[in-house]
Amino acid sequence: MSGAHPCGTDRGTPVADLGYTAEQRHVLTIARHYFSSFAQPDRQGWLSAISSALHLFDHDRGPVIAVATLAMVQTMRRTRQSTFRFNSADCPACAAHVTPQERAMMSALRAAVQGRDEAARAHAAILCEGNDAADFLRAVQCLADRALTRPVGTAPRDQTRDPALAAGPR
Repeated sequence: MSGAHPCGTDRGTPVADLGYTAEQRHVLTIARHYFSSFAQPDRQGWLSAISSALHLFDHDRGPVIAVATLAMVQTMRRTRQSTFRFNSADCPACAAHVTPQERAMMSALRAAVQGRDEAARAHAAILCEGNDAADFLRAVQCLADRALTRPVGTAPRDQTRDPALAAGPR
């Protein structure tokens, strides 16, 4: 995982065009802080990730979301071979856009929240570059199940159907 896009370069798709819920935008912000932590360890972005989770989700849900988001990021990092491009959470102009890699990650998460397992697997396969995405999918489902509100009319996914998605991160 390399760094964030420097300001002035193509930042990707505007977040506003993608229909993310407030919760999904908040998870993206938390993930970006973790990405920054790995790209520039001296900046200690993990502290900002935890602080953001507490601020954006409160002190009851924030810790769970912070850890579940980190699990998603870590499993993705272990699976991918190439550089993951992300936009900085600290630059308002950059944060208003989503890179193709961020979009694939968020698409997998959104599909999991909506109970669309096949779509989640497809997005994960692209994001994980054809590598085994089972751990990533477990982490995504854990985040979706514990942290994000399901759309009205969407039943929770039957976790007995697909054990690769049912278990939390290992």
